[in-house]
Amino acid sequence: MSAKRSRRRDPEPARPAPPPSAPPSPAIRVAVTAAFSASLVASLLVPWGPFAYLPSVLSVPLVAAAVAAWWFALAADRAWLRVPERVLAGVLEAGGVALVIACWLLLKLVGLHPSGTDDNIYFYMAHRMTEGAMPYRDFFFAHPPVHLLVPAAVFAVTGGFSIGVAKAIPAVAQGAAGVLLYLALRRKSRPLAVLALLVHLTAYEVLMGSTDMNGENIMTAFLAGSLLAATRGRPLLAGALAGLGLGSGLYAFAAVLALGLASVASSLRAGARFGLGLLASFGGACVVFAAIGGGAFWDGVFAYHLAKPVKGTDRLPVFASPNPFAMISAIAHNLAEYLRSKPFDKSLYWHAPEWLAAALGLALIPGRAAAAWTREWWSPAPGGGERWWAGLTPRDLLAGGEEGAVKLAGLALGLFLLQWAALNEIYDFYTVPMLFFASIPAAWLLLRAWRAVRDAAAWRGAAFAAVLAGAFCLHPAWASRIADRMWPDETRAEAGEVVRYEWREPWALASLSGPTRALFFEDERVKGRVTPYYRHYVWNKMLTFSTVDDLGAHVAANTTPEETITGASTLAPLVALYAGRRMAGDEADTNNKRFSSGMLTDAAFWERACADKVRYVVSAGRSRFEADYMGSNPVTSADFRREHDVADPQLLHFRP
Repeated sequence: MSAKRSRRRDPEPARPAPPPSAPPSPAIRVAVTAAFSASLVASLLVPWGPFAYLPSVLSVPLVAAAVAAWWFALAADRAWLRVPERVLAGVLEAGGVALVIACWLLLKLVGLHPSGTDDNIYFYMAHRMTEGAMPYRDFFFAHPPVHLLVPAAVFAVTGGFSIGVAKAIPAVAQGAAGVLLYLALRRKSRPLAVLALLVHLTAYEVLMGSTDMNGENIMTAFLAGSLLAATRGRPLLAGALAGLGLGSGLYAFAAVLALGLASVASSLRAGARFGLGLLASFGGACVVFAAIGGGAFWDGVFAYHLAKPVKGTDRLPVFASPNPFAMISAIAHNLAEYLRSKPFDKSLYWHAPEWLAAALGLALIPGRAAAAWTREWWSPAPGGGERWWAGLTPRDLLAGGEEGAVKLAGLALGLFLLQWAALNEIYDFYTVPMLFFASIPAAWLLLRAWRAVRDAAAWRGAAFAAVLAGAFCLHPAWASRIADRMWPDETRAEAGEVVRYEWREPWALASLSGPTRALFFEDERVKGRVTPYYRHYVWNKMLTFSTVDDLGAHVAANTTPEETITGASTLAPLVALYAGRRMAGDEADTNNKRFSSGMLTDAAFWERACADKVRYVVSAGRSRFEADYMGSNPVTSADFRREHDVADPQLLHFRP
């Protein structure tokens, strides 16, 4: 009788349990906490320290909270205090959120005035919608319809256009995006949520872009709502909100794709429901307005952007050939060009703290996986367990903890970079939704450094915190290096010159501007020195179209209600609103790109304008209707005469 060999493997011999680790030394913990606390406080005294990019009303409480929480954690561990940790955590969370939002609102006061920006086009169009006009059918509009539907609804509720309400729309939308980001992260980590809110609402381009209603603020608010819904397990609502974000601007596509892929990674059912919500909102809006506008809808939303000339001589048109390999090659080429371009350098300069912290935070994910792989290869654990690649899987993008949120942000940032490579042109404010996602890994990096100090039981354990903190502290030197490359005259030949600025009161809520001026405004800067980014925001967004009242009154007094005006797209639509007149042919978007793209010709434009009783042309430099054009165009040179010259003293820096 023969015995059958068993397939069962003999159990591995049990390994001896590792000896218990020695309890942390109280003296070392006190020394580590004291050393890092002193360093953090000292950083506030350095003229351009790591937190000098923040106003002192934020940087001082941030440092104080970090130091206080370190000592509280130490005291609680040693049973020196009996106060529950959640009490301090709740106080810091509530105080942090309230302070960030209060500073945001005070900073946004400086933009509540007329300006010479593209949002005047959209103010006019939204106002016309309240009067029954429809985009695409009645006037050209170069974006999906949600961009106009939101301000049109606000104007309808508030009783019509006013500059205070109009300029508040982007500020409120961006603030709402920050609050929704905080709520989306709060269940994962309350400290991470507060830090992400701080990083997002203090980013330079977020401050700049949220002063003008170019659509990226409304878009980011909907994307933030989609993120919140997705993390709460409501993929249908997440898809619908993502569709509204895409309906505010097509360059939301990268974020929508990232959220969609994250939903699919969580489950196919969630991905299907996300897609259904997206189709219902974005697809439904497209169907409705395509039915209203016909071919003009497709021309404005899609064909116009494909027809724009490629911005930059080194970029290639991606859609010039239907060959997919040619498209991929063009995207790869454009991505390399974008990463070497001045717009990318500018973004790095203005957001050096956020981009450096975000890059370090994203690097921690594969870094931890590599460390786990090294440990597993060197000394494999018996019985398996969680493998090193578990930290790289996409299943936790929505339902996971902090690291899941960081990985989702990394996915979105990568898709945004590919998207910029595919577009014919990129504007600074396009990066606002990208900065929204970058705030997550940036906040996580700061939080990880803080925790490393809190948990350090020996000097060796504090090394990790020192490396993270030291790397983040390099951002001022990095920004200075970029500035030297981009503005060599200012950092060399003109270094030391003083540039002076004057304070200008906002046109709405001026009685509240005292704290804004005291906390955020300086009347001069010195060339060659790195200046906090929020000060540049204040100086730039105090530029005011101060003569719009006089121009509107002049037009109203010299026209009948049936007569119209036309002219520079950044100025004329606002003059029309102040005068109570229409733009000729309702052509508010008269920028040069409409003509250079071939979507509109001079002959067709003037035929439509002259058929609509045009009486005035608002001519201005750096517009289609500059002086040379007015003198050379056959219509303007023959049928119009120069009547009224205005030198606005506040519209530009240092000159009228």
